[in-house]
Amino acid sequence: MNNNTTQIRRNLWEAPWGYVESFFIGIGLMLTGFFLEIASSSGSNFTISYPYNLYFLTGFIAFLLVLYFVFGNTQLVRWLTKVPASISSIVLVTSLVMIMGIVPQVPSENGIVTNLGLNKITSNWAFLLVLFQFLTCLGLITIKRITQFNVGNIGFILNHLGLFLALTAGMLGTGDLQRLSLNTYENKHSWIATDANNNIVELPFAIYLNDFLIEEYNPKLALVDNETGNIADNSGKNLYLIDKGEDYIYNNYEVKVEEFFVTSGRIGDRYMPVNDLGSPPSAYISVKNIENDSIVKGWISCGSFAHPYQSLKLDDNYSFVMTIPEAKKFSSDIDIVSKNGEKTPTILEVNKPFKYDGWKLYQLSYNDKMGKWSQLSVIELVRDPWLPVIYTGIFMMIAGAFYMFWVGNKITKNQ
Repeated sequence: MNNNTTQIRRNLWEAPWGYVESFFIGIGLMLTGFFLEIASSSGSNFTISYPYNLYFLTGFIAFLLVLYFVFGNTQLVRWLTKVPASISSIVLVTSLVMIMGIVPQVPSENGIVTNLGLNKITSNWAFLLVLFQFLTCLGLITIKRITQFNVGNIGFILNHLGLFLALTAGMLGTGDLQRLSLNTYENKHSWIATDANNNIVELPFAIYLNDFLIEEYNPKLALVDNETGNIADNSGKNLYLIDKGEDYIYNNYEVKVEEFFVTSGRIGDRYMPVNDLGSPPSAYISVKNIENDSIVKGWISCGSFAHPYQSLKLDDNYSFVMTIPEAKKFSSDIDIVSKNGEKTPTILEVNKPFKYDGWKLYQLSYNDKMGKWSQLSVIELVRDPWLPVIYTGIFMMIAGAFYMFWVGNKITKNQ
C-alpha cells in the first residue's frame, strides 16, 4: 500500500498541473495586481475607447488563436484548457466580485481600501489580471471545442462563446459608454450636455423642449411641534391628503377641510382661486380640540417660489401646516432635431426611455424649487454601442442552455 502511494504522489509543478498549481498562479496574479494598485498613484482606471478597444479585442482573439495552434502542445496552454485552471480563475473572480458587493464602490477615506483599489474593483489590476486569465481559459476551451466540432458540442460552444462575448464586450465597452445630462428649457434648442465629471459634450443632434408637463398629488396636512419643527406622531397616520369636505383626527384634534384650492393667491386675510405663475394650493380648515371643545379656524398654504407659506397655530405647542405637493407624473414634450433639420417628436416620461440613433433618452428631473411651473427639464442620454454584443452573448448562452436541455431530454427518452 505504501509503495503504491509513493508511486502516484507527484511533486509540485510536475505536469500535469492541478488545483494547487492553478490557485498558486491565480493568487500570484491577484497579488501582483494589488502591488500594481499600491505602486500606482491613482490606480489602474483601465478604460479604452473606440477604435482601440476594437483593436484590443482583435489582438486578443489573434493571441488566443496563436496560443492554441502554435503553442498548443506546451504545458502552459494545455493547463489553460483544463478544468483546474478554469475553476481557480472562476473562484478568484467570484471572490473579487463578492468584495465589490461588500465594499462600497465610491471614493473612500480608508487608506487600505483606497490603496488596494477595493472601492473600484472593475478597474482594479487584480481583477483585470484574474479576469484576463479566465477569459484566456474560456477562449482556448471554446476554440478547442470548435476545432473538434460535432453536433453534441453545439450547446457547449454556444454557452462558452456567449459568455466570452458578454464578458469581453462588457469590459471593453466601458470606454465607449456615455452617460450625459442635458438641461433643456421650454421653447429653446439644447445640444450641449455634460458628463459625470462636468466635461462638456456636444451632441450630434439638438433637443427642443415644447412643454414640460407635471401632475401633482394634493398636498398633505401635518401637525408639527412648534419647538422642534418635527411632525407630531399620530399613531402612524401622520399625514393626510387634503381635499374639500374631508375630516381627520390628529391626537386630540378633529380637523375638517372647509375649503381647498389647487391654485390660489392671498387676497387680504383669505385665499382665492387664481391661476397665475407660482400660485400655490391653500385650504381653510376648522380644528376642534376634543378635550375642551375649543375651535380654531384659519388658512394654510405650502407657499411657492412666489408666495410665502401659511400655517395655522393652535397654541404654543402645535401648528397645522400644508406640505409641498409631491409629483405624481412628469414628462417632456420634445422634438429631436438632427443636423439636417429632420424633427422626431416624442414625449419623454419617467422609466419610459426613447431610442434615437443609438442613444437612449430618459426623463431625469426638473427644477424642484419651481415645481409644476418649472421650465427646465433635465434629460439623461445614454449610449452604449457594445450593448448589442453583450445581448448577443446572453442570447447565445440562453440558446445553448435550451439546446443542452433538449438534447439531454432526448437522450433520456431514448434510453
